[in-house]
Amino acid sequence: MATIINSVAFENFYNYYGSYEHNEYKFKPGINIVNADNNMGKSKFYNGFMWLLRDQVYDSDIKAFCDANESLFKMASGKAKAEDYEFKVGFRVIFTNGGTKYTMEKCALFCHKKGELIHEESRLDIMETVNNADTPILDKGEQMSIINKVFIPLALRNYALLQGESMDRLVDLSSKKALADTIDTLAGISVLKGICDISKKMAQKAYSLFQMEDSENSKFDLERKRDKEKRNQFVANIESTLTAIENAKDELNAAKRKKEELDAFISNSSKRIEIRSQLDNIRIQIDNQKKSIERIETSITKKIFDEENPWLLIGLEDELDTFDTRREKHIGDLAQMNNDGALVIMLPEGSPDSSSLERMLKNEVCEVCGQPAAKHSKAWEHIKLILDRPKKVSTNRNDFGHFYGTLQKSASSYSRNIPLIESRIEALKDKLDEEKEHLEKLEEKREEIFTELNNAGGNADNSSFNDKAIIKDYDIVNTTIATKEREISEKQRMVATWNNSLDVINQKLSSYKKDMSVQKYEDFADLMKKINDVIVKTKDDIYDRTITALAKEANEKYIALTTGNQSSGGKLLFERNHDVVNVSIRDVQNGEITGLGTGFQRMKQLAIVMAIISSKIGDEKKFDYPFISDAPFSEFGENFVNNFFKVAPGVFSQSIIMIKELYDPTAKDLLTPFGRRILEEMKNGKIPGTFYVNVIEDRADTTGLVTSHKCYFE
Repeated sequence: MATIINSVAFENFYNYYGSYEHNEYKFKPGINIVNADNNMGKSKFYNGFMWLLRDQVYDSDIKAFCDANESLFKMASGKAKAEDYEFKVGFRVIFTNGGTKYTMEKCALFCHKKGELIHEESRLDIMETVNNADTPILDKGEQMSIINKVFIPLALRNYALLQGESMDRLVDLSSKKALADTIDTLAGISVLKGICDISKKMAQKAYSLFQMEDSENSKFDLERKRDKEKRNQFVANIESTLTAIENAKDELNAAKRKKEELDAFISNSSKRIEIRSQLDNIRIQIDNQKKSIERIETSITKKIFDEENPWLLIGLEDELDTFDTRREKHIGDLAQMNNDGALVIMLPEGSPDSSSLERMLKNEVCEVCGQPAAKHSKAWEHIKLILDRPKKVSTNRNDFGHFYGTLQKSASSYSRNIPLIESRIEALKDKLDEEKEHLEKLEEKREEIFTELNNAGGNADNSSFNDKAIIKDYDIVNTTIATKEREISEKQRMVATWNNSLDVINQKLSSYKKDMSVQKYEDFADLMKKINDVIVKTKDDIYDRTITALAKEANEKYIALTTGNQSSGGKLLFERNHDVVNVSIRDVQNGEITGLGTGFQRMKQLAIVMAIISSKIGDEKKFDYPFISDAPFSEFGENFVNNFFKVAPGVFSQSIIMIKELYDPTAKDLLTPFGRRILEEMKNGKIPGTFYVNVIEDRADTTGLVTSHKCYFE
């Protein structure tokens, strides 16, 4: 009989403020959609089921599931805590199974007392309704039986209650032992394994009784005695070796599980080590580049106050010209005042110096203008005149000639360089900009390397030490696997040889005349061995048939889910290796397909979940319990989501999906075009179910945050 959830309701549960009546979602068979943006209650909706079924909730602060009783304050509505003196925090589910209706409520009472908010322990209330007659279920054991057997059985709960991320842990195919355990549950293999253990012990016990009876009642000759000793030795060897094989298989499976855990890391460990080396190199380059920029910036201060060419003088060219003009006028004025007809020399007194003037005369060239000055020429005589000019000592306090001359000599060294300062500043600025641009490129490269490191499973905080340890562990575990596989193979060959020898000895011993009572014990021992062999073979046959059926079902679902995608998703291949099941994706030539996107990987996992669920029901191909999922499509494209809505009704009697991919906060109806299409198909009867959209009534912090909902179709 199918379990169908009729309604789900919240009371002051997180941001679902208010009574059950205000926060009730009515559901029916098919696909029931709760469409909401981030922070609009999707995860809180899912937390209601987690609280009811597992006494856990997902704490977004620590990003982990935790005990619900320890999180009751967080679970309580901020608005209720701020405004209500007394209130209840609750989650209610009403469902039917067969002709019986059940009302389940998980709740806790809160109140303010002496300025402090306190609460009672949470409690579970269940009401059973048959023919409109209500009967409260008070016995805790009976309550748990309804939750764990009638509502959603424990064996299937992991597959009925899914978060997008939990699918990786559930079917991942990184935990093949977990998948094998699921198959055990589906096929009843765990029961058969128990029967195998019992029958094996019974066969061993029957054989031991036969040996005891044979030893006590038989009188045999020396040859027979030796044959029996050989037989007993073969049996002992076989039993001890079979035990050793089982131990080796356990160690082998443990090593393979360890390898599976490391597989997710090892492929990128070497890459991460290489990337971290690149990261160390780029960090050195960045440090060196920063030091180079710092040196340039430090040099600017020195250049501003440089003795030979201080940048501080930029823009003073006109001031030098103004000074020179005024000095010339001053010298001219002095010459007129003196009125002695003497030659007026504009060069400052003492320049050029006497040594330079004498060298010009000797070399017959003017070192100021570079023109020739032949001896006794006009130019030569002018240079000599400057050399022979009298050294005047002014007694006039207003004669600034010497002072002006000193200034001119001091400034003359700057006159040629000042016009060059701007170009030198520009050159340095260009150099600084170039260096900073190079630094930016290095930092961008560093971020690219960081991204590459993150994509490879690393981060800035961890080191290559862990990766080196992973590589070492991976090498060790591979060596262990190879060693144990050789050991198992060798011991199996030994057992086969001993079994052949045992058959020969048993045939020889059977030729000896036996006591009838001994024969009965031997016949019974043979019978129990045959029974054990049949049970073991039956278990293996059922296991293999289950895997074959599961593979067929999973591939049908996988093909249906990936229909319409431009890239082929390949075929799922299930392989049994002892007690683990490996699932891989194969191409048309049976080669393993790797590098598929996350969407394909999730579809593979979802296909296996659907196959497991379908296989549990057998020929009905219908999951008779609600499928409840939060954000299952976070890695899916529209095509994948659309395919799910087509396939799901054929697998699940009822599904409740919390989804954000159909939500558009900018649209008047809050739906994406794809969301509108899904809604229209639901209204046209192509998709059975209901359609809800969560909304935030008013923008507020946690003390005033209220999530409500609109029913678009029911």
